[in-house]
Amino acid sequence: MSDLEGLTRRLMEKGFNKEQIIIRLVNEYMDFKDIEKESAISLAEAIYEECKNSDIKSISDPFMRYLLDINMANVTIGKQGVGCRGAGDFFVHKLIAKLSETEKKAYLSPSSLDDAGAVRLSDIKGFETKDDLIIVSKMEGIHSRLSDFPFLCGFHVISRNTFM
Repeated sequence: MSDLEGLTRRLMEKGFNKEQIIIRLVNEYMDFKDIEKESAISLAEAIYEECKNSDIKSISDPFMRYLLDINMANVTIGKQGVGCRGAGDFFVHKLIAKLSETEKKAYLSPSSLDDAGAVRLSDIKGFETKDDLIIVSKMEGIHSRLSDFPFLCGFHVISRNTFM
């Protein structure tokens, strides 16, 4: 399935109107997912609204635009090889591991270069327990977020993909 947010943003930049974009997104959903058309329309409208509301060009305050803007690396995630366990994927995972280092060591930390993490509950102050309980978190579906708002990526991971 396509990066629907990326597709929506590209169509908006090309001047497509809301109705044309919704139709395109609904077609994507209907081609790749086994869902009712009403559900596809609802999801497509949500994606369109999120892209419209988060478009940095709509922010008039220059300081806020500067604050929320990102420095472009002029390489796409796909060309870099992220998500396919290519050199780019390991490069990004190593950067994440380096940035996330703290004095506390996780049971399965980002240094494992995986999309999962684990902490032993007994290693967390205030959660001493006789049982050897481990909390595991697995993240999926966040790569499209990396292109527009890389610093918000973690929010979406936590809000949508963390399970205990």
